[in-house]
This record gives sequence, structure tokens and C-alpha cells, in this order.
Amino acid sequence: MSFFLFIGALLLLGSWVQTAFGFIECSVLDYGAVADNTTDLGPALTKAWQECVIPQVTTTVATDVLLYVPAGDYLLASTVTFDDAMNWNLHIAGDIYLPFNPDLTGTMLTFENCDNILLNGPGAIFGNGYRYREGGDLSLFPDRPRLIRFQTCNNVEITEITLFDAPMFHVTIIGDNNVAHNMSIIASHIGETDGFDMSGNNNYVHDVSVENGDECVTVKTPTNGFLAERITCIFTAGCNIGSFGSGATGVDVQNVFYSDVTISNSDAGVMIKSYPNCQGTVKNVTYTGFTLDAAAYPIYISAFWMGGTDDTGTLEISDVTYENFVGSGTPTRPGVLLDCNEATPCQNIAFDGISLTDTIADTFTNACGTGLSGLDAC
Repeated sequence: MSFFLFIGALLLLGSWVQTAFGFIECSVLDYGAVADNTTDLGPALTKAWQECVIPQVTTTVATDVLLYVPAGDYLLASTVTFDDAMNWNLHIAGDIYLPFNPDLTGTMLTFENCDNILLNGPGAIFGNGYRYREGGDLSLFPDRPRLIRFQTCNNVEITEITLFDAPMFHVTIIGDNNVAHNMSIIASHIGETDGFDMSGNNNYVHDVSVENGDECVTVKTPTNGFLAERITCIFTAGCNIGSFGSGATGVDVQNVFYSDVTISNSDAGVMIKSYPNCQGTVKNVTYTGFTLDAAAYPIYISAFWMGGTDDTGTLEISDVTYENFVGSGTPTRPGVLLDCNEATPCQNIAFDGISLTDTIADTFTNACGTGLSGLDAC
């Protein structure tokens, strides 16, 4: 009798511990995944989500239900879409590898119309992007896959995961009140390897490191409220706003704040970049506390970034502040270059504490502001 009482007590204790810890674990290993870097992880992710996660989400605490990828090596050979996902945690403890497949397109992990999702590590995703860009040729497989996308998602958090060399673009987040933090992206030094592309309202990126050959942490339209701080960018194209594509109308980016950013060996420091035929508004932007080392175009606003010189746009850029920029640019480019639409000159561009070496003379076209010699007052 005492034995059965003991077993019963253990069962009760187990139930109590699960409740006390407050989470349900849906392991992909129970839904067909094999940690052999050969079996496609995609179907197991979908099945575990549909059969285990969705039925057991009963609270608004994301960490109550885990879609769990345990330690081990996994092959992700197909795209996965979590549509209308809400209130759960994709916890990746293992390492996920993408194959080289010329027919593989789309985004490997997509969350659509989601709310309150946590994607975290400590695992990693290896994109093997270099295999899609042999010899640095970006045109070989123009539809090659992207890595992670949150589309129309709010209250998302992505953290503590390392992303290596996506075939094209790493993290895209579109929505409101989202956070990316304490994570690293390491990719080839080549174009179309964006680190974080962010749009929406009140998004936040902090304590991240990006090494690639394109955007580091960049704001896209529409955005109202964005904060980035403690960012490290290595061999990137800088922390930018845009680009806004040819003929874009309704551009709307405002209330953007970057702070405590280190950029080294970069194609740019900070840019606001557009085609010359765009329309809309960029306003109330602050960049403060930047340390640059061999950053080409340290401070750059260009309505002619691409698309020729036919000045037909009316992009209104105003109330942009640059303060406490120190370090070096490159000897053949200006430290500050402002090149705005004639119909809508850049207004109230303010500079304070700019100390840049290894640059040529600043250049201002259709812009006014304060704080630099040669810049017309508004």
C-alpha cells in the first residue's frame, strides 16, 4: 500500500511541478522531426503547432506553450507559415540548416497576422547563403529564400538566437510594439543580406550585432515610433531609413530615434535614401552617440540614391538631428552629404558635436539647418 501511495504522490508532484513551472512543451521530436540534418524539419514544425500548440494555448502568456526544437542538428528544407499565431513561444535550442536548393523560394519561417509571439534561442539558423551567390553573383537565384518574416504582427519578441548568412534578408518585422534584442546576425559581406528591416509603430531594437554587406538596422515605411540603441554594425550599409522605391507615394516615417551605435568598415553610416520621384514625409528623426570607423558616407540624405537625376519627387524630409558623431569616414567622400528634392528641400537639419576625420568637404543641395559651416539657415 505504501508503494502505491508513493507512486500517487509522485504523480501529484509531477502535475504540481508542471503547473508551477507554467509551461507546456510541444517538442518537434514527437511530431516527426529527426536531429540528423537530413530529415526536413518543416512538416514537424507545422504538425506540432497545429496538433499540440494551438489546442493548448489558453493564456496570454507566450511562454506557457513552447513549440520546442531541442538541441541537435536539423535540416529545414521547406517553408513554414504560422498564420493567425497567438500567445506562444518558438524555442529553438538546436541548430537549423538550410539546404542549397535552386527551387526553394519564399520565407523559411513566416508568422502572419500574429500577436504575442516569442521566438528565442539559444540555438542558431544557418542559411548557407553563400551557396546561392557563387562568385558574389546576386542574379543567379533571384528568388532565393529569405529567413524570418513577421507580417502584420504585434507584440512580437525575437531574442537570443544567432542567424548566419541567409540566402536573402534575415529578419523582417511589420507591425506594432515589436522588439528584437540581444542577438547576432553574421552574413557574407554582400548585398541583399539585410539584418533587421522594421516597419510599423513603436518598434524597438536593442543590444544587437550585425555583420553583413547591406542594411544593419533599418526603418521602412510606414513607421511612427521607432527606437534603436546599443547597436553594432560591421561591414554593413549602415542604419538607414528607406530606401523608398521608384514612384513610392504615401511615404510616412516619423519619430525615429537611434542611440549608441558603432559602425565600422561600412558602406555608409546613416542614410535617408529614396528614388527622386517619391512623395511623402520623413520627420522627427534623431541620431545620437555614433562611433564610426572607416564608414563611407557617414551622414547622408539622398533623394537620388537610385533612379537617376530626374528630380520630380516631393519627399518632405524635416526635423532631423545628428549629434555626437565621432570617428572616421573615407578619404574620397564627404562626411555630410545632403541631396534633397528641389520642390521640397530638406528643412531643419540640425548638427551638434560632429567630429569626423578622413573625409572631404561636406556637400549640401536643397537643404537648410544649423550646426555646420556652409549649411544655409532655414
